[in-house]
Formats: sequence, C-alpha cells, structure tokens
Amino acid sequence: MSYSLIVDIGNSEIEMGLFSKDKFIDAFHFATKRLDEEYDHKFLKDFIKNLKIDPKDIKDGIIFSVVPSITRLVQIIIKSELGVEVEIFDPKETLRSLKSNIDNPNEVGQDLIADILGAIHFYGAPVIVSDLGTVTKNIIIDKDGVFQGVSFFPGVRLNAGVLTDGTAQLPKLDNITKPELFFGKNTVDAMASGIYYCHVSAIKRFMETAEEHFGYKFNKVITGGFANTFKDDFKEGYVVDSRLVLKGMNLIYQNQVK
Repeated sequence: MSYSLIVDIGNSEIEMGLFSKDKFIDAFHFATKRLDEEYDHKFLKDFIKNLKIDPKDIKDGIIFSVVPSITRLVQIIIKSELGVEVEIFDPKETLRSLKSNIDNPNEVGQDLIADILGAIHFYGAPVIVSDLGTVTKNIIIDKDGVFQGVSFFPGVRLNAGVLTDGTAQLPKLDNITKPELFFGKNTVDAMASGIYYCHVSAIKRFMETAEEHFGYKFNKVITGGFANTFKDDFKEGYVVDSRLVLKGMNLIYQNQVK
C-alpha cells in the first residue's frame, strides 16, 4: 500500500496526516515553535514508528502553509527523514476554480481553501464552517456552493493570552477545557468559563445570523484544533469533524495537484 503525507503548517501547530488515496489513516500535531525555535524533527520519526508502517510506503505528499518562514525547512526535514520530495502547494490554480463572491480571492489562505472545498465535498452546500484554530474562522458557503465570506475573531489560545498579558494578576492558562460550570468560583475557572462560553455563544450566534441573512438553513460544521474541546456544546444540528482541513487538503492534492 502507498501513502501520501499531507502537511498543514499553521501559526500555532503543524499537523501531518497520512492518507491512502482518499482514506484517512492517522494524524498527529505539534507546536510550530518546536521547529521555529528548536529545530526539533524527532517528531517525524516517532510518528512513523507509532504507525507501524514501512516509511518506504510513503511515496509523495504536499505542504500547505500559512507560515512561509519555515515551509522550506519542513520540506527539507521530510526529505531527510523519509526520502520523499513533498510538494509545496501553489494556490493559484485552485483559487481560479473556486467559486467566490469576495473582494479579493487572492487573500484566501491555504487552510481556508481546504476548509471550503472540504466542506462542500463532504457535507454539501449550503454549509457554514467554524474552524477553531489560532484564529477562529466562520466560513459561509451558500446553496450554490459559492464562498460568500468569512468572519475572524481571536481563537481560544489567543483569548487566553490576552487575558494574561493584558492584566497584572491573571494567571496563564496552560490547558483549556470545558469548565464544570458556566461561571467560575475561582480565578482560573472564571477565565476558562469566559473563554469557553463566549466562544460557544459567538459561533452559534454567527450561524443563526447567517441563516437569517440568507433565508435558509445551512449545514453546520465545527473543525480545527479545538473542535473536540467544544464538541459537547455542538451536538444536535452540528457536525464535529476535527480533520476537515486535512481532508480538504488531501482532496485538493489527489484531484487537482497530483
């Protein structure tokens, strides 16, 4: 069996997914700063070892990146560890085929492209995607499969960092999970509840407003690095698919690039 390695380089995390054609096999992620600051590439050896596959079966792959400063470094590491020359995604051709109603299609980031095409392919239009990453992106694709626009607001980790950095006494939150109550009885719980439930409310209200604006119901997808953290509050009427970005990237690679 042969595999493709799909790499998503984000501002906070790098995620690598292994696919056999259109079948998702496994994925792992690690902090982007491990490469940016430490030049640590032991992660790749550990990932392959844990999969229990022959590295020689990884035949090709592609890198999608919103961090140009380390894109080439990741490509070199993969080449040195696996002997595979993975491509670096050039979005020009894909953007030309993307149906959109926005001011400047060239501003659309590579992860956003993958979200849009992945959501249409796997869940169908009309669809709204909330991608919970460094930045939370709320993406609208109308009933005709046209990308109508997106709303950005600070992601979970950015929100936590602003609370800590912008105040004299609030502590750093290392691990953000769903709090037991929607309010806090101590400082840490108060911070966690504010970050968590404001995020839930903002996403749900955005989706409701989109349906009011367009006059019809949308499929609703929650994805991104924090998707599973929020899954308990997005059950009925929502789909939680934390791998949508990787699956969208693989879709582009298999159908438009490879």
